[in-house]
Amino acid sequence: MPLLYETARKGATINEAEIGMIVDKLKPQISGEVRMDKYNRLMYSTDASMYQMTPIGVVIPRTADDVEAAIRIAKEHGVPVMPRGGGTALAGQTTNHAIIIDFSKYMRNIVEVSPEERWAKVQPGIVNNHLSAAVRNHGLMYGPDPVTSARATIGGGIGNNSCGPHSVIYGKTLDHILEVDAILSDGSRVHFAPTTGSLLEDKMSENTLEGAIYRETRRLAWENSAEIEQRFPKILRRVMGYNLDDFMGEGPMNLTRAVVGSEGTLVAVT
Repeated sequence: MPLLYETARKGATINEAEIGMIVDKLKPQISGEVRMDKYNRLMYSTDASMYQMTPIGVVIPRTADDVEAAIRIAKEHGVPVMPRGGGTALAGQTTNHAIIIDFSKYMRNIVEVSPEERWAKVQPGIVNNHLSAAVRNHGLMYGPDPVTSARATIGGGIGNNSCGPHSVIYGKTLDHILEVDAILSDGSRVHFAPTTGSLLEDKMSENTLEGAIYRETRRLAWENSAEIEQRFPKILRRVMGYNLDDFMGEGPMNLTRAVVGSEGTLVAVT
């Protein structure tokens, strides 16, 4: 597996011939859209920030199968991928020399709502306000309310650990996401949820990328627990960096809490 800087450099220096090869592999495997022309690459080179980075191209998935295919093909060519929601972030989080995976067009549905248990299962491209509107008749709402909630997506909020002006009451995204389905960098699918007991032991012992993630997350948290305890700020709206402080104990692990705030660097949430 190439090192991170090698993948980033490949994304920035890839030539048109290899982009054409990637297109030829993507199109038969993607039920959504593959946009690798210069016009669409220019359109996706910016977000709501002042930054601009021309992507390798754009995949607009209809299904998780599309996302998996895009990630596997990107891995074959050693280039990065960049999950994208509404593109409303102000720090360039969705600009990169990468294959952009835009969830906002097709993967924006509400899959299931349980008013009694107060949860909803949704796809990452759904807009925050659309989810709140759909559950309003049940007396419910989605808590995080950034000023861009009319365009920002749940998936983008997971990446940024978004909050909003009412976060002191309703909390930030980390306080609202219970479980995630996601795809790892090798194209394997995972479901992250509270995991304990024999199930956690099984996960920790797996000879897979997922198993390595469980082991390394706990190791990093344990080995650096003193520094984490000393240096992580004790504030309500801490949204920067990985949430390693959630994994310092010996109890259950929910890697959902590592995904929230990771800005697309760890998984693609589906």
